[in-house]
Amino acid sequence: MKRRWWTIAAALWAVPGLAAAQGSGLDVNVSNHSIRAAYDTELTLSGLDLSFEGLHNTDRGNIAGAGLGVRANANPGGSPVTVLVGAKALWLDPDVTGVSSSYGVALGGGVNFALPSYNRIAFGGYIYWAPSVSSFGDSERFLEEEVRGGYRLLPNGTVYLGYRHVTARFKNRGEVVMDNGFNLGIALRF
Repeated sequence: MKRRWWTIAAALWAVPGLAAAQGSGLDVNVSNHSIRAAYDTELTLSGLDLSFEGLHNTDRGNIAGAGLGVRANANPGGSPVTVLVGAKALWLDPDVTGVSSSYGVALGGGVNFALPSYNRIAFGGYIYWAPSVSSFGDSERFLEEEVRGGYRLLPNGTVYLGYRHVTARFKNRGEVVMDNGFNLGIALRF
């Protein structure tokens, strides 16, 4: 299992070569039991966004994903409100007895809001859901949600505190919490 995680991590670090000139981001966060890394890049000037991510939880296993969505400022005349809507393909490798690797396609998105009077502080979150019709293998459902608050230290660098909850329902096993709790992270735009 550790070898698969290192393969996912190596792929995330190799992806920047695919980036277009529009902009890219790297987001890494850690907690006592998990690490999550995500890379995204804008494919077009109109906001088409490609993302890759990996999450490793020492107790519950691994999740990898690749997503496609549209990202834009939903409030161009005022404070930045960045919204992303899209879908991502998921691979779940739970560390749970009697459950094998599973796949799914989740729909969702996120929002990030900077305070109008002090744009160094921002709040945001995201949610992705794969119902039974788009969950395959042993999985019957997937739900990932996170909220976070951050402080922009540099024009392209933010530190944040987040809370993430990831669950999956598996055949013959029921609901499994894949990750849950607070995390500390950095988000870079380049």
